Amino acid sequence: MWKPRKRVRIMISVTEEAKRELKRIIENRAIEHGKFLRLAIPPVWTGVGDFGIVIDEQRPEDMAITSGDQKVLLIESGVSQGMSSGILDFKESPDGFRFTLDVY
Repeated sequence: MWKPRKRVRIMISVTEEAKRELKRIIENRAIEHGKFLRLAIPPVWTGVGDFGIVIDEQRPEDMAITSGDQKVLLIESGVSQGMSSGILDFKESPDGFRFTLDVY
């Protein structure tokens, strides 16, 4: 018997600083029409660290983060599995400014 998929509520907040930086990245890169920035974890993210920002197409299970009327980030529902809440921020670290994901 077919059962509808249960929607998972994404509990990731994105700070205004992170939204501003995402918007700046979008404005300074030539991103194809229909492509967006995505918060990715392995196996989609293959870089250093536990997460990264990649360019990808929107999928039905995605939540879109907006700044004003512009879509600045996609987050797949599976990214939030295993975390009760998290905050994506853009802040200074010992290595310079970078995105951080604090999970609670």
